[in-house]
Amino acid sequence: MILNDKYYNVFKNELQFSDLEIKIFLLIISKGRMELQNISLELNLDRSNCQEIIESLINKNMVIEYSNNLFETFHPRFAIINRYKRLCLEKDIPWKKNSVIDNLAIMLEQPFDAARTK
Repeated sequence: MILNDKYYNVFKNELQFSDLEIKIFLLIISKGRMELQNISLELNLDRSNCQEIIESLINKNMVIEYSNNLFETFHPRFAIINRYKRLCLEKDIPWKKNSVIDNLAIMLEQPFDAARTK
């Protein structure tokens, strides 16, 4: 899944994701539940590096371990908006509706739903 520069920058700057976190999150959004081995193969990543990045996404409440070495994202609207709220709290910034964040979440709903209704 390819993001335009605007939304890619939202992930980087507003939500504080690394490049690899973005790639893994979007991969799971677009393909559905995935095993660690398949994620690392798909993105040509070392398994241990892939595991570290997934753990970071779990800590950011973006991904859950569905079962042993099987990972799934939370619904994009839930995951992205909650990540944004959490960052606002951490930075002591008043949380308010952010249409760019909302639009990113809405844009990711279609590939998320499509991957889960095969």
